[in-house]
Amino acid sequence: MTVFGHHKLSSIKSMKLFICLVGVTSFLLLIFCLYTTISTPEKEVAPLSLPNDGYQNVVSYELRRSQTIVPEKYNEHQVRERIIRDKIKRLVGSNKPPQAATGGRSSSSDHRNRTFTKSRNVHIFYHGSVAWYKPTEPTPHPPGGGKLLARIYANSSVSFRPHDEPTVVNTAFYPKRKLYNTSEAIVREHFDEIQNCGIGTVVLGWEPHFSEYQLRMIFKVAHHFDLKVAIEVLEYPDRTIESVRSNIKYFADTFGDTTGPLCYYRVLSKQRNLPLFYVRKAYRIPDSDWKRLLNRNGILSIRGTSYDAIVLAHIASEEHKSMVRRAGFDGFYTYLPSNGASYASTWKNWNDLKRFADSYRLLFVPTIGPGFYDRKKYQRNVHQNHGITNIKRYRSNGQYFDVGWRTALKNGAQIVTINSYNNWVDGTQIEAAIPVFGFRDYLPGPPEKYLDLTQSWVEEYIKYKLNNIRINKKTELTLNCYEFINATIC
Repeated sequence: MTVFGHHKLSSIKSMKLFICLVGVTSFLLLIFCLYTTISTPEKEVAPLSLPNDGYQNVVSYELRRSQTIVPEKYNEHQVRERIIRDKIKRLVGSNKPPQAATGGRSSSSDHRNRTFTKSRNVHIFYHGSVAWYKPTEPTPHPPGGGKLLARIYANSSVSFRPHDEPTVVNTAFYPKRKLYNTSEAIVREHFDEIQNCGIGTVVLGWEPHFSEYQLRMIFKVAHHFDLKVAIEVLEYPDRTIESVRSNIKYFADTFGDTTGPLCYYRVLSKQRNLPLFYVRKAYRIPDSDWKRLLNRNGILSIRGTSYDAIVLAHIASEEHKSMVRRAGFDGFYTYLPSNGASYASTWKNWNDLKRFADSYRLLFVPTIGPGFYDRKKYQRNVHQNHGITNIKRYRSNGQYFDVGWRTALKNGAQIVTINSYNNWVDGTQIEAAIPVFGFRDYLPGPPEKYLDLTQSWVEEYIKYKLNNIRINKKTELTLNCYEFINATIC
């Protein structure tokens, strides 16, 4: 009996010793794995392989340094730590001359003078009026009209304090031009900056309540700066196929001169120049209704008529791309600049979307942006954001914008859209912003940081397309169709 008890006690001690040994071994192995992961340098990726035909020098280092586009991973804790470190660095270097704080670059726009031809295939979303303030009471007019405009006029130099009427100012960043009204002088400044970035087309968000005077003024200024205007038909109350057809007819009748600012593209299969329209949240209207408008045999069809157009649908989910094909659209765009917020806006899915578009002769137009950061003054819900509520994306000192551009170019996008020039409410703007207490800013870069970045990336885009043209020995005839409208609807 005693021997049995002693044997049992010995077995228990052996088991405890074994468990301790396994635990220590696992702990040491974990430390070793962490050490090797941190200390191992990142592998250098081989440059893009191009035929040795004398055109390799067209592609810049920025485009050839990465063979594979890896979508940015978001760790909010790490991003906040990086922001704190950047602020500490700025405080430490606050005694340096201003030139040193901006990397030796002038804060004026003189250093951004464009030296290359602007591209008509780079589009940027533009807001005719910005909802600087959240409405304090329901109004039948859209933000930017009536009492809101009066408040902007009265508070053109308003500053914001976190505890002073937190529901008034509806932007996370503060514009260098302050809270401006969209006057002709302001639009001239905007369009001058846009064309100086090399962008050739402005996508104007429009709905029936849009001011007729402001619309004509925008078209006039665009013509002055040799910019084309594409129309994005926004979602509005009682939007139907009949009303969308009426919208297209209105622009064709009012601004339908191919020599004017309305954006036209040559469609070789029809031997015609057709205007370009974007349709926001097109999936809210059933496929059967779109067929009536976009199929040749539809009752309200614009195909083959004087109102024929290139019509692109905004998509969000994977199912929407099939809707685009069935409904008769010429292609689709992603609009939302938040990587991972929806299927269509996720960078890693763009390759599949491009293959799908090519398979069905559709035009794939990806949308990129510098980030997404709003104050969430307007109540958001899962239905408004396609089931996604976390759509905020940090700018990461321009790195987020860079990865979006590289992904779009890597996937051979024929047209690239930028969201946006001045959507301050969503925090997607590239317009100049200044540091103001209670607001975010572009530091350590200058106020024009994202105008500079956009200009450099448009130049990269032009070089990239030029390289493809030369390598593939495309003729001018195929260039008109393939390079500018993707060999799809041609």
